[in-house]
Amino acid sequence: MQNTAEQLLNQGWIAELELHFSRSSSKTFLSKRRQIGPLTVQRPFYPEDGVCHLYLLHPPGGIVGGDELSIEVNAETDSNVLITTPGATKIYRTIKDRFSIIKQDIVVEDGATLEWLPMETIIFPGANSKFSTKFSLHGNARIAAWEVQCLGRPVIDEKFDSGKLKFSFELWKDGNPIIIDRLKIDQSDLNNIAGLRGFPVFGTFVISAMNNDVLEIVRNMIPTTESCIGGATQIDDIIIIRCLGLKTNLIQELFRNIWTEVRHLVIERESIMPRIWLT
Repeated sequence: MQNTAEQLLNQGWIAELELHFSRSSSKTFLSKRRQIGPLTVQRPFYPEDGVCHLYLLHPPGGIVGGDELSIEVNAETDSNVLITTPGATKIYRTIKDRFSIIKQDIVVEDGATLEWLPMETIIFPGANSKFSTKFSLHGNARIAAWEVQCLGRPVIDEKFDSGKLKFSFELWKDGNPIIIDRLKIDQSDLNNIAGLRGFPVFGTFVISAMNNDVLEIVRNMIPTTESCIGGATQIDDIIIIRCLGLKTNLIQELFRNIWTEVRHLVIERESIMPRIWLT
């Protein structure tokens, strides 16, 4: 029995979720869902005309060493999708130097709009994890997508003082690379001037924009304080925002405020707050 229990512990969760969104004459709908293991979604919501709002769920509530999570999303031509999560993702301490793996592959077809707005990921001390996110845009696809990572739990002064992390963040358009970011972290990188400068929270936000008005608005909204710093640049029609902060709420609130301010310029719709954010 003891050996069996140990084997089950060492296997980890294998979870896969594949989602396809299509456009009908009246709205975007979830046209395909393939699910393996503990990854699922709630029933789609339609708080605004034609846009499919969807919440990703991971019932176990946390990820440990040996877990492998894979998410594939395809927003088909002319679809409009907003995806978020009801709470933070938690990456727990790893046993025996085993890595957890989170892979996200998101395709946005010509004329489609995808808003990828998850809550933060909290990474506990001792975690070994590999994160990979890739966005592939085609034609006139538009995107607003962020990721926020928190090392340790700053609210209780817990630091990420052990563990190894590897991050990959990519955005491609029509087969050409726009962003390819790679980041490796262990405790020695946290205070490095070329690393995180002592900030435990970091975030990236990418936004499609066809004019300089959006970039100017974004730059004017980014603070420069002791608790949060950031910057924005534009490559082709993609604005890239990067921020470092002392607490997750500083970056989450900044990204939400930016999204609220520029959404009508990016996807021609006024912002509607996902109601899960208010609960």
